[in-house]
Amino acid sequence: MVRFFVITAEIILLVIVLRSSFAQYLFEDIQHSISDWLVEIATLPEREKLEELRSQIYSQLSPLKPYQQTYVQQITVDILAVKRFHAMYCETDDINPNFSGTKRAHLCLIVKQSSIMQDKH
Repeated sequence: MVRFFVITAEIILLVIVLRSSFAQYLFEDIQHSISDWLVEIATLPEREKLEELRSQIYSQLSPLKPYQQTYVQQITVDILAVKRFHAMYCETDDINPNFSGTKRAHLCLIVKQSSIMQDKH
């Protein structure tokens, strides 16, 4: 009978501790950390492709001015941005204020030949 009361008291104490604001904060923090890790793992292939494209652009179009480097970072922030850039400035003759002439044509060629544009997803 004493064993029953001890186990019941332990369970009640455990419930009280788990319902505390500190425990809730701790579990929320753990959940966010795990969620961030899963996002990092899921987006790793995309980030590698984008970094590969960035390095190709930097190596083949160097030297780039600081504003052009910033622009390359902006258009390679994600796959959708790369495809949007390609559709807007490579498939049409829309004027790009950051790249013009042969540099723009070369940038479009690099983007078009990248693994990002080869994927049908």
